[in-house]
Amino acid sequence: MKSQVLILGACLLASQGAFAEDDLMQILEGKSATHAVPYVESEEVQKLKKAIMPSTAEQNIFFQQLTEKNYEKALFQWSMAYGASDFAKSPTGKALESWLYYKNGLRITGVESLFKISEPQKIDATIVSLWKESLGSDDSVWSLAEVTWNPYWNQVFGDKAEMAVLLQKNYVDADLATLTELIKKTAPDSKERATLQWQLVLNLGIKGDSAKAAQVLAHLMKSPNNPIDPDLMTITAGRLLYQNGFLDASTQYYKKIRKKSDYWFMAQEELAWAYMRKGEPQNALSVTKTLTYPQFKGWVGMESHLLGAFSSLKVCDYPGVMKIMKGLKGQYGEHLAALEKLSANPHQKSVETLMTAMNAGPQSVEKLGQSAHLLPMNVSRDEQLTLSLRKQNALVKESETAEQLYARSLVFGNLQGRFDTLKQEVIARSQVSKDAAYSRVQNLAKAELEDSKQVLQRLRIVEVEMIQQVDSSDRIMKNAGAAELKKGTTGSADKYAMNFADSNEVWFDELSNFKVDIKKGCAKTAAKE
Repeated sequence: MKSQVLILGACLLASQGAFAEDDLMQILEGKSATHAVPYVESEEVQKLKKAIMPSTAEQNIFFQQLTEKNYEKALFQWSMAYGASDFAKSPTGKALESWLYYKNGLRITGVESLFKISEPQKIDATIVSLWKESLGSDDSVWSLAEVTWNPYWNQVFGDKAEMAVLLQKNYVDADLATLTELIKKTAPDSKERATLQWQLVLNLGIKGDSAKAAQVLAHLMKSPNNPIDPDLMTITAGRLLYQNGFLDASTQYYKKIRKKSDYWFMAQEELAWAYMRKGEPQNALSVTKTLTYPQFKGWVGMESHLLGAFSSLKVCDYPGVMKIMKGLKGQYGEHLAALEKLSANPHQKSVETLMTAMNAGPQSVEKLGQSAHLLPMNVSRDEQLTLSLRKQNALVKESETAEQLYARSLVFGNLQGRFDTLKQEVIARSQVSKDAAYSRVQNLAKAELEDSKQVLQRLRIVEVEMIQQVDSSDRIMKNAGAAELKKGTTGSADKYAMNFADSNEVWFDELSNFKVDIKKGCAKTAAKE
């Protein structure tokens, strides 16, 4: 009798799936097929079984794991159930395997595998439904996975997911038609639209269309879901005004930047250039007094010192010019030497420290401390570097997940070497992202080094001009004419304004509040701070 039951079971398993697992158990137990089944399957799994029609014991085990929502064991069972079968190579099979990767923590791998399917329209609707339920349009994986978007997926994951994929790329240099079409795809008042509108502002500004750039920026500054830093938008408004010669208006925007802002030093430098362009070197000098403090090493670029020297030259403050020239080596010597090293080899300890810090969250110059002086200016705010590090960090975690899956698969009883292979592939990709981060730092170092060389050349011109003025000082004194009071000086107008007797200490309240009065032009200077 027992042998007859075994023969019956073998015949049923050998059939092409005429009986589902629950029917087979009912027959073996002598029950009617209409009785309740021992497993409660989800509607999705029931539909999936009808679509795939499991026909072997290993495939039935696979679906049992899916029924019990034991996705890890289902992934382990996949190779034994389907292996190199035609189904595994079909769009539906590939999509199902990719979904199992995603459900087991290999999120990037799963999504990228899904998007490699060349004919996604052939994927069974049940698998598409599983993906749609598992992966939302707001998932962070969209900003990390490297995929080529297929329009088919818009109906599954939505336009928001497509935008997250596309926004991994910067469109500042793209043609206006492409950028405009992308903006049309986004929802009104969404973060995605605000991000693209910001890139449109920069695009128009670079191409010289400041009027349109200002219109878009004015609208963007009122957007409720705008992820762009308000101070960055304010300083950009000042730049557009400066670019078009509206100097008084530009200075008002630069003054709006708060001292605690990451963009304050940048705004102060551009404010000083606006004063110089207006022909008010005394006002520029009052600003550069703050920028050239040695205590701000790592916060201020070399161009601020060029501006300070140029302002001093314009008011014939030759000792001031010499003081700035002499202080350059101490202020920037170490920085330029570090940039030289980074340009040759970015694998420096300072960069490793930076990457470790950025993996923990956003970083400022203050948080980076002394190491900031050994890195390119504002490197911690670079979007391309941030994205590379996010990808590298996510892939490292994914490789650790693959390693854990490999270890647990050994206990499962079947060799799962593909997980070890997968781990190595993910590690290799994480290294590519890390190399891209190092390369970005190297490129930033090269660019700043080239700019610094140009600033040094201009400083030499200022030095030559100072020597010529000193040599011809007698002629200047004779032709100086009557005394002249330079008006429009900066400084605090508050009745409680103070004079700081000790110039060796830096007080927060005095920053950007200096007043420079210059009488008799270059005939006789009397600069009072």
